[in-house]
Amino acid sequence: MNQTIAARTKVKTPCEDLIILPRAVQKHLKNAGETELKVLIYLFANPDFTAGEAARELGLTVSEVEAAVAFWRGAGVVELTSAKEAKKSSANISLYQNYDSDVLSNAIEKDGEFRELCNAVGDLTERILNKNDYNSLYYLYDYVGLPADLICGIAQYCKQEKKFSMQYMMKTALGMYEEGIDTYEKLEQLLAKKEKAKTGIGMLRKLCGMGDRELSAKENEYVNNWFIRWDMPFDLIKLAYDKTVDNTGKVKFSYMNSILKCWYENGYRTAEDVAAGDKKECVESSFDADEFFEAAVKRTMNT
Repeated sequence: MNQTIAARTKVKTPCEDLIILPRAVQKHLKNAGETELKVLIYLFANPDFTAGEAARELGLTVSEVEAAVAFWRGAGVVELTSAKEAKKSSANISLYQNYDSDVLSNAIEKDGEFRELCNAVGDLTERILNKNDYNSLYYLYDYVGLPADLICGIAQYCKQEKKFSMQYMMKTALGMYEEGIDTYEKLEQLLAKKEKAKTGIGMLRKLCGMGDRELSAKENEYVNNWFIRWDMPFDLIKLAYDKTVDNTGKVKFSYMNSILKCWYENGYRTAEDVAAGDKKECVESSFDADEFFEAAVKRTMNT
């Protein structure tokens, strides 16, 4: 006699462990790059997703994820539901995700971490937050997927810089996220570099005789590369300055940047590293010259 199964059960089938793609994907493969293919597989494995989650798991930026989603959406391979059920692609939003008032109210009421974030930012701004403020904070928290302590830390940093506004904080947060700052610990490391860079930039100003004038946008980009992104010791920057003046007769940031970029990519951290690298290049160049000379002699003897 067969045993009767009274409770509702579910039989696990092989299909549950498969990712099934529509045949329409095939005709778009020639136009799809690695990023589009990564995102496509992720979407079908995780149909309920956020751009922030996908970016973190795939090692991409939010912009790259949104662009890939837009590619497959335009190809008719994927279709997005309403904002309440899924995230909109970049084609449906001007810049930030817009949330309904009931969504924001529900988040503030039921998500204690987000509520504390809003209270902290309200204290920093010393005013009552409005719907746009809540929307901006929830965009960073929910859509981009930044931790609450990181957002709060960025808000504190903006206030210390005396540039605090919700728009500036959003721009700063998204810029940092693009640079890979996605935890509070990474923010602390970045701010430590920025603080250290202030001293170095002051020394560089004096070295270059720049006085108190504002750096141009391009000069700022170079300086941020040297002191923050590449974390170059000032001794090496000074050495690059000396080589630039010796070779060009003037201070030229673009020339300095070429030198420092080469040293950074070669892993040079001290003047000794540079000297050793220069010596190696000289030896290799002499070998090349010797080989050229020998080949020329052989050609002459054979004629």
